Amino acid sequence: MVTAVNARSAIRLIGDAEELLQQAKALLNGAEVAEEEDMGGKVLGEVLDRGASVSKNELYEIAERHGMDRRGLGGFFRQSGKTSLYVLPGDRVVLTPYGAAQARRHAELSRNIMYEEPKIAYAKIAEKSFAQDWDSEEDSVYDEL
Repeated sequence: MVTAVNARSAIRLIGDAEELLQQAKALLNGAEVAEEEDMGGKVLGEVLDRGASVSKNELYEIAERHGMDRRGLGGFFRQSGKTSLYVLPGDRVVLTPYGAAQARRHAELSRNIMYEEPKIAYAKIAEKSFAQDWDSEEDSVYDEL
């Protein structure tokens, strides 16, 4: 059972919540929300652009250029789950198929490719044949409906 005291308390809490929401809206109004950068996608993308194989030093340079610490590269080589990069004997690092797919996905997401819906004028295609048949005896039945 709701008592008058409980109802007033609930109404007061709702009012407080509405005020906090208005304050939050005011803070966000006009503020641009920056998208989180995908540094890993950028690194993988550049490795893919360079032929999917780079030296370890090149990988370090690529990571640094994209703001990624050298220590963060270990996630690309993890043995559990999906591995994006594989170390070859010697000094080379190559993209795995999963890493290449991630690089392509990042490239597609980072480009603002707008696809236009093809405009097909079906009426214009059918217009000629329909116009030729307009006055036929078969269609004259429908003229009286």
